[in-house]
Amino acid sequence: MIQNSFNAISTGATGMFGKQVVLYVRHGRLIIAKAPRKRPGPGTPGQERTRADFSQATGWSARVRSNEALQQLYHAATGNGKNVHNLAIADYLKAPEVHEVYIQGGTIFIRATDNFQVKDVYVTVELPDGTVLEKGLAACSGDDAWNYRPQHIPPGARVIVTASDLPGNECQYILTLPESNMPIVYVAYRRVAQRVPQRKSSFANTG
Repeated sequence: MIQNSFNAISTGATGMFGKQVVLYVRHGRLIIAKAPRKRPGPGTPGQERTRADFSQATGWSARVRSNEALQQLYHAATGNGKNVHNLAIADYLKAPEVHEVYIQGGTIFIRATDNFQVKDVYVTVELPDGTVLEKGLAACSGDDAWNYRPQHIPPGARVIVTASDLPGNECQYILTLPESNMPIVYVAYRRVAQRVPQRKSSFANTG
């Protein structure tokens, strides 16, 4: 019997070979990667949290790909090796950021960004005792800029700005306006995977 030699790479085969390498095709290009290894036993708390986050992010990706409207939004940003699946996962794992909030001429101006898309920016104006004076959605004016015009912002009031993305991650930015001092800023990021503040900072801002 005559046997021909077989070359997995030259014949276009894909999958795992010899438990050492994995071959797959992405966007028409052959990718050769090291075979993944499963670690025995439970990981550290940080590793287990990362696994749980990634599992939930994969669920969000499945939801996106099964929803025509969401899939079209993410598909519009594909290219350069990015597909709907990895865009959705990256979006789920990162909260938006509110970079700046300032008041000029009675209007609240906001700059907020996200690694994919800021869905909404919500503004609340309240008194120091927590009494809410008003709240509503800010209007997007393009280039990551949003604005909201409240009826009145009294001295000592707090302006709470909450930016959210498509998966539901949030960043909250609180601007306090004392009667005579520099504004005090508090920023907290809340990723949907854990529903806890991811980062906090308190500092003075001349606004």
